Amino acid sequence: MYFLCLLVLVYLGGGAKGAAHIGVLQALEEEGIKIDYISGCSSGSIVAALYAIGYTPMNILYMFKTYCKNVTDYDKFVPFKIIGMAFTGKLNLKSIVKGNNLENIVKKYCAKKEIYDISEVKMPLAIPTVDIETGEVVYYLSKPLNRLGRIDDIPTYNYTGNLASIVRASSSFPGVFEPKYLDGKHLVDGGVRINCPTEVLKLMGAKKVIAVTFDDCKDSTLSSMNIVSVAMKTFDIMGHEAYKQQIDLADYTINPKIDNVSLLDFSKLNYSANIGYKVTKENIDKIKELLK
Repeated sequence: MYFLCLLVLVYLGGGAKGAAHIGVLQALEEEGIKIDYISGCSSGSIVAALYAIGYTPMNILYMFKTYCKNVTDYDKFVPFKIIGMAFTGKLNLKSIVKGNNLENIVKKYCAKKEIYDISEVKMPLAIPTVDIETGEVVYYLSKPLNRLGRIDDIPTYNYTGNLASIVRASSSFPGVFEPKYLDGKHLVDGGVRINCPTEVLKLMGAKKVIAVTFDDCKDSTLSSMNIVSVAMKTFDIMGHEAYKQQIDLADYTINPKIDNVSLLDFSKLNYSANIGYKVTKENIDKIKELLK
């Protein structure tokens, strides 16, 4: 059994690909490996937060499959705003999806555990977001840092905040989900700057880090030439170098290869979860060796 090991699961975002994280968790649990610290951005923040407050991997997969169609609360005025641009020269459009539904769903499951603020989460949890106006990284943590990181780029660290709102902020993929106004800032997907939040968990006290990543910016091709796919591919390319810096801090990396799954392609949740599960099982001997 591996209950004395400090294991960290660090999630890289990926929209509907995020179900792979659920498969990873399920495989680790079956092998008796306990998660002591957890972090994640984008869809990874949803999985990480729900797991940290006590939901099982299968609980989380059920939530994803049950509510995925309700997450995309599209702004019904998008066509009118685009047409209006022809007359005013201004595009008054923040996003395609508002994001309120996602926040309300997470809030519902937090309430069932009687957890509302990130400070109430017992498991060390880290969720990065980015202030879209300044570019500053804003972390929300359930446990204080043991030490600071690089002195040339110290983010803002918050230890309180509504957990559902934080998850919504970290999941706000620019241009698709509307930024979340929280603590006086307009916050978006943490993956804009920190696509693999590894360092922060080591600063919180974690000893071993296992990163679950979808770094495929050079290997993958666009599944379709639509606005979301192009934005996702651009996001991957822009974040690749910053991602490398973080992933180098991980002690082991699991890299599920998930092709042709776009940001909001929720029809492939089982497919993504199964790949995460299978890849983890294939790597389990090396993971156990790392944790000795």
